[in-house]
Amino acid sequence: MKKLKLSLLAVAAMLSASASAVTVCNGCTYQGGVATNLGLHNSTTFDNSTFTNSTTGTNGTFDNFWVFSLTPAGAATLDAVFLPIQNISGFDAKLFNVTSSTCGGTGAACSALTLGSLIADAPAVPSFVTALDFLTLEAGTYAIEISGLVSGLVSGQTASYAGNLQVAAVPEPGEWALMLAGLAVVGGIAKRRQQQA
Repeated sequence: MKKLKLSLLAVAAMLSASASAVTVCNGCTYQGGVATNLGLHNSTTFDNSTFTNSTTGTNGTFDNFWVFSLTPAGAATLDAVFLPIQNISGFDAKLFNVTSSTCGGTGAACSALTLGSLIADAPAVPSFVTALDFLTLEAGTYAIEISGLVSGLVSGQTASYAGNLQVAAVPEPGEWALMLAGLAVVGGIAKRRQQQA
């Protein structure tokens, strides 16, 4: 029992690093600027940014870019949800390196953006959700491309998506082993309780 408590405490400590959150571009339009700057993210503090975009009564394709910088190197994950769920298809998130950009501060527009290589393309399953799992990234600047096709909106009807970007430090191999061991213990307890029920 003592080992279980130590494993659970280790998992909790790794997951409870201090966080900072930034919300930008609430109520932006899909017809906005080149990109929006999510700002600088520090992987050692488990930074978190949320972002939203909306349109009213406008059908058709949209293609938005959200720029963020990461230092030091770390891991990043992204998820986004579109509502109403019946009015979206081809909802997708892609992550790119950025070779150059001209951006204002956090929450401000970028007037220029040059994309580098594609790092990851998120599968959209179901069609109104898109997500990228934790990816190890070098320190640098990156762009998230969110795109899709809106259809069936009537005049005055609003559609929107909300996204969440999180960055964290890349755990050392020993930390991964400890975290996995803790999760295995938790899974074993859950299985044992299910068998006893």
